[in-house]
Amino acid sequence: MDFKKIPLLKTLSYEELEYFKKHALIKKYKKGDVIFSTGDYPKKMYIIYSGFIKIFLDLSDGREQILYIYKKNEFVGGLNILNQDKYLYKSQALRDSTIIEVDRSLFNMLFLNNKEALKVILDQSYRRIRKSEELVYRLNEINADLKIGKLLISLIKDYGIVNNDKTILLNLSINRGELAAFSGLSRETISRKLNYLEDEGVIELLNKGKILILKPNKLLPDNY
Repeated sequence: MDFKKIPLLKTLSYEELEYFKKHALIKKYKKGDVIFSTGDYPKKMYIIYSGFIKIFLDLSDGREQILYIYKKNEFVGGLNILNQDKYLYKSQALRDSTIIEVDRSLFNMLFLNNKEALKVILDQSYRRIRKSEELVYRLNEINADLKIGKLLISLIKDYGIVNNDKTILLNLSINRGELAAFSGLSRETISRKLNYLEDEGVIELLNKGKILILKPNKLLPDNY
């Protein structure tokens, strides 16, 4: 495994990185596997080496609300270890994923007094705050067309792969239920709106939850 491309681990010296390799735990999770749950004490930091994980809350009406989706090289749990805060949310593998697990003692040894590492942790925390703000704005939209359009635009920013013909592939393998949990819409509404966008030639729904964005500039209503 090539750890040198992971931003957080770039802050380590050669000797520290070799020590990290010997003591970090590499674990594979199947899609749907629970990584941690609400109320868990932060004993580990989790670095995504491959795949995607989702961070979500269970709502009182039985639905779930996705807060974040983390991709390769991102991490969760660093700030929790620093603050000793229990997790307020749950995490599951969105697809088969490989996670580097860093226990608290290893974290404290290599990152606690590493100013560059702390900058990386704080920078990612700041970006998550901005994503949370975008989520609040999106959920407050009454218009379902705006909700789905803004959601797809948000996913494009973080997970879009631009093709030579300027189309954009969302390679998240995210299903309708998960899109609903991320947008604040019902599964039925999401399906109806996605089918409408496909009929209009704005997107193409591919196998395994992938979405090809054909006309990114048409994701929002013309009058918006």
